Amino acid sequence: MPSAREILQQGLERIGGPEDLAARIDSTLLNPKATEADAEDLVKKAAEHGFRCAVLTPAHSIRVSKLAEKLGVKLCSVIGFPLGQTLLEAKLVEAQAVLEAGVKELDVVPNFSLGPDGVYREVSDIVRLAKGYGALVKVILEAPLWDDDKLSLLVDSSRRAGADVVKTSTGVYTKGGDPLTVYRLARLAKPIGLGVKASGGIKTGIDAILAVGAGADIIGTSSAERVLESFKSLA
Repeated sequence: MPSAREILQQGLERIGGPEDLAARIDSTLLNPKATEADAEDLVKKAAEHGFRCAVLTPAHSIRVSKLAEKLGVKLCSVIGFPLGQTLLEAKLVEAQAVLEAGVKELDVVPNFSLGPDGVYREVSDIVRLAKGYGALVKVILEAPLWDDDKLSLLVDSSRRAGADVVKTSTGVYTKGGDPLTVYRLARLAKPIGLGVKASGGIKTGIDAILAVGAGADIIGTSSAERVLESFKSLA
């Protein structure tokens, strides 16, 4: 793994400026206390700052879908969040409902208890549904939980299933936004054509720079505005 200094330098080189960083950020609201007004506010701020998309629960995604369309904000919904151990049939119902409402991306938590082959079968079905709507699928792998061999199998299962991106963590059980976790995932995913989303514990501009430097293409954070303002203050 590169040194912290090298990762920081790579991140600074890869991020062209505040607008580029904003375009990499999935602004996220998955707090159980969140109201519909909070979800609407997230969408409005995503439009204001040019964030890559707004990530919400299925219920909130559907409720704010018309506002997001009006403001030109891409919506992403989590599926099977946060544990992943719901029935595939339930995940497909969730996915169908949000896709019909206009959601363009799904962040899917697979059922890891099924093993890599089971994850492949589950993600394949969700990808098949999503592609019918032209939607992108990101698979949340909870990378800190696994050794490199198991993580490699899960990454390969995601690729074979047709996913577009693999994501470090939900941010609920593990904090996968650290450079080591991002680097571990990126070195497995990038050579086989998968994008990488870093999520979990990214709260500042430095956190974002390090994640991008370690190989992340997308930053998932519930502190999107703070991350962006912190980045601007470094200039």
